[in-house]
Amino acid sequence: MKKIIGKVIEVYIPEQYKNNNLLDVMDRNLIGFKVMTEEGLKVVETEQNEENATIMKKDIVEIIEQTISNVDFIDIRPYGGDING
Repeated sequence: MKKIIGKVIEVYIPEQYKNNNLLDVMDRNLIGFKVMTEEGLKVVETEQNEENATIMKKDIVEIIEQTISNVDFIDIRPYGGDING
């Protein structure tokens, strides 16, 4: 598991398709974040939930990258720690 701290520079609703048809923005359940980290720009697109729906531009976040049963997962959540420590 890898944790990366960064600052959100953009929040957006990514394109989403069903049966090769572009869904209307109101029918999409994904949310996207562009986050500036020490490793450079990270783009995270994930299913929207109560925790990540509160993340806004300029927020400090934690990105968690992990592989479980050979499947890669990326989660994002508000960072509650000290960024200077």
